[in-house]
Amino acid sequence: MPRISVILPVKNGEQFVKSAIRSTLIAMPRDSELVVLDDASTDRTAELLSSLRDRRLRVITGAESSGLAAGLNRLIASTDSEWIARMDADDISLPWRFAEQRRRMTAGTDFIFSPVVHLGPSRLRLKPTRPGSIGSDSAPFLLLLENPFAHSTAMFRRTAIEHLGLYRNVGAEDYDLWLRAASHGYRLERTAYPVLLYRHHTQQVTKDANWKARSRTEELLVESHSALSESLLGLAGDSVSALRTGKAPREFASRAECLVNAVERHFSEAQPGPEVTRIRRTCKSAKQSLELRYRAAEC
Repeated sequence: MPRISVILPVKNGEQFVKSAIRSTLIAMPRDSELVVLDDASTDRTAELLSSLRDRRLRVITGAESSGLAAGLNRLIASTDSEWIARMDADDISLPWRFAEQRRRMTAGTDFIFSPVVHLGPSRLRLKPTRPGSIGSDSAPFLLLLENPFAHSTAMFRRTAIEHLGLYRNVGAEDYDLWLRAASHGYRLERTAYPVLLYRHHTQQVTKDANWKARSRTEELLVESHSALSESLLGLAGDSVSALRTGKAPREFASRAECLVNAVERHFSEAQPGPEVTRIRRTCKSAKQSLELRYRAAEC
């Protein structure tokens, strides 16, 4: 039985899927497998997948498109490894991707992530995310303000995600899962340095304006965010809608401002350091965004 199963769903990914798979196979340790779900692709994806030969690669074919969350859950159900890692069909794993993450998982982390280097949309454009680790103490508070974790860098324990009920059918299925994990007391951390090239291109689902609008304020996501806010700060209710969009009612913006202030107070006497600095910087940015969005709404 492999210790790590890397799961990769793909739909019409002929342009980038081979480089995603090859780079991940190079980075993977020996006791691992890569399981790909072809989610009813209508382009050359199936042909490209059949041309790849590696004993650690396994391909599942879907007759009908199931969508991302259901596809991820199907991939998880098809594996039996202790740890599960994510990969997207348009990204590129760097050779050292799994080394530090594996060490953290062995030490007891439940969910581990890493920074990325943004690639594109032009071929030569590279922009790394701000380096720096995120510890399990500060991660839940950062999640109240933003989603600081790239889904395609995630590795997590099977026992944890199964206890949480797997992915739910929401647009931001990753953010929803991280919020629920933090609410249940699981340890979420991020390593300091990039492990992946995160590709930007025009065909991405996340570039679609309708998807963006829908995924920012879905009821299940609001529920997950509210539960974490209440457990950490004693503040329940919808504040995430105002933090993620300027179209929520003003009362939600007031609630969001209260949340940001509560996070600031929680870290007001914390020992100075990179993580505390990041929390304070994120709080400042959230306040500025709220002020700009809702001041503009009054004009």
